[in-house]
Amino acid sequence: MKLSEFTLYCDQLVHATRNCADRWRWVREKESGYLCLETVRHVRSTESNAQTEVLEDMAELDVEDDPGLAAVSGGQPTARMLAFEYHVLYCESYEVPTLLFNIYEKGGARLNLEEAWEVLQISGCVPPDERYSAITMVHHPVLYRPYLKLHPCKTAELIGSLSGSMNPVLSFLTTYAPYVNLEQDELARALLSDGKRETGE
Repeated sequence: MKLSEFTLYCDQLVHATRNCADRWRWVREKESGYLCLETVRHVRSTESNAQTEVLEDMAELDVEDDPGLAAVSGGQPTARMLAFEYHVLYCESYEVPTLLFNIYEKGGARLNLEEAWEVLQISGCVPPDERYSAITMVHHPVLYRPYLKLHPCKTAELIGSLSGSMNPVLSFLTTYAPYVNLEQDELARALLSDGKRETGE
């Protein structure tokens, strides 16, 4: 994927997301630009395992009127509000989109790598010896601050298999979304609707 193609696909996402609850926007820094999405999510744990022990000091929310936060099996769920910040940048070395993100406590404190692993519950899908190669801590190439990063080594292969995709950047995001608590279904529907309007369907 060339930079011009990346920019075009990102422009489509920004346009389609204008009526979505979560909105992507362009951020321009000097000669560089990237997509940014900031959102707040309830993160809960109802498992009686090591993850619960890590989260046991979190304040419990009133779940009386929110069945989505009800415990699955006994005990009160522990939950907290966390802010998620996602950046989509163009990786020149791999010529693919890359995803950087951070997770913040309500007071603004940034979660470290191990805390992010717990919140994202990647222990169920990524073996312990592969976690550092899957999600790592890097310096943002534009902001020069620590960010979590999905390693792009297999993204080129993914992008290459998306020859029929209407928007490979969105396909990239939806592929990796389950690993980083990123919901893009609404954006996918909005982009499809935009495409139908443009073709007169």
